[in-house]
Parts: sequence; structure tokens; C-alpha cells
Amino acid sequence: MPYKKLIFTTTLLCLSFGSALAQENAQALFASKCASCHVTTPPADFSKLTAPPIMGVMRHVKMHHKSKEAAVAFIVDYTLNPQEEKALCTTDKIKHFGLMPSQRGNVTQEELQRIAGWMYDNFPAASSSKKQCGTQQARQATPSPKAAPSQFLIASGMPHMTKLLMQQWDDSTLALTPDQKKKLLRVRQQTMQAVKRITPRIRGLQKTIIHKTMAGESPNTLEPMVKKLGQLKAQATNVHVQCIYDTKNILTEKQMAYLSR
Repeated sequence: MPYKKLIFTTTLLCLSFGSALAQENAQALFASKCASCHVTTPPADFSKLTAPPIMGVMRHVKMHHKSKEAAVAFIVDYTLNPQEEKALCTTDKIKHFGLMPSQRGNVTQEELQRIAGWMYDNFPAASSSKKQCGTQQARQATPSPKAAPSQFLIASGMPHMTKLLMQQWDDSTLALTPDQKKKLLRVRQQTMQAVKRITPRIRGLQKTIIHKTMAGESPNTLEPMVKKLGQLKAQATNVHVQCIYDTKNILTEKQMAYLSR
């Protein structure tokens, strides 16, 4: 074998070995630092989990962050400085599992970067993504009859700005400035807190009205509850309206046009 070809082949082997070793080390770090809470295989019993499975976590991360660099940066920041307004999962998951405690002191930033890179490269698996895609298509084709009624008077037509923005938080075309991000996070926090205060009361009242109606309760008896439900939904809708108004005052016309595309 010619000398140059031998050097080239040896270099490729070293790079390949180094990459494999790095993956192995990152996987070992995940096992020692993260696996006690985040499982890496679909669980048979979700009720026994203490945190979301890692394939679900990464599905949300990749949905919101389109590049590996952005995804890794988010994971590192969130793991060390978790805040509810940063969370990408749904509020019911936070309610079920609780907010992730900061791992500062348990894992270093450099270790987190290696772990996050390994997570990005390996989860969700291609087969899992295809299966999830098929599941989502099936859900879209067959709406769940158990879907909870909206807590707003206007159930569609007005965008959920905080969720929409979090999905494109680091979009280079949207180009949010640090000052805009700070203000938008404040709006998001205020909106979520207000809606969370109202929503349980709406859900509880809806269930009561449904139960009493099906049990044969007279409309006259239920009328005060129905009026109260309308008032609560009006409050939630006002929060939604305020959120859109505040967000539009933070973003530029160009940014709003990009979000509305």
C-alpha cells in the first residue's frame, strides 16, 4: 500500500475510532447522570416513571430547535437552569412530573454538551419517528372523543402566541433580539400563570354541569353554574387577547408577518 494511502486510511480509522469512543463515553455519562430518571426505551407502565422518556424529550426539543447546535444549547441551559417558562413539554406533563430540578453540581457544562450531542444523534430513533408520525396521522384522522373542551370562549382563529414563539425561538429569520426574548418570556410567564389559575375552575365546573345535566338536573338549577362558566371562560379569553396584544407590541411588523406566514 502506498505511503500516502496508508496515512489516509490510518487517519480515517483513528477518526472513526475516536468518534465511536466519544459516543460510548457520552452514553456512559448519560447512564450515570440521567438514566435514573429518563428511560431510553418505551416503558410498559408510564405510571411508574419519574420523568418523561428521553425519546419524547428529544422529539419536543427537535420540534422547537431545528439545528443540533441550538438543541444542545437549549438542553445545557435548561438542565442547569430549569424554568417553567422555558419548558417545551405540555403543562399536563409538568403537573404530572413536576419541574425538573437543576442538575448544577451533579453534571458539568462540558459533560452536558457531550450528553446532549449524544441524545440528539440517537433519539428518537428513525423507526420511532416513523411510528410517531403514523400515530399523529391516525390521531388527526380520528379525533379523540375525550378531548377536553377549550377554556376559551373563542376556541379557534386566534394564535397561541407564546407557544408559536417558543417553537421558533432561535429561528434566524425571525431574529428575536435578547431584549425581545426577555420581554416575551415575561409575557409568556404572566399568561401561563393567569390561565393556570382559571383553567382548573373551568374544568371542574364543566364536569359538574355535564354530570348534573346527564343526571336529570333542571336547567333552572344549572343556570347559575352555566353563567359562572361563561364568566370564567371570558376571563381566560381576556388573558389570551392581552397576550396577543402584548406580543404584537414587542415584535416588529416584519416579525409578525413572518409568524403569520
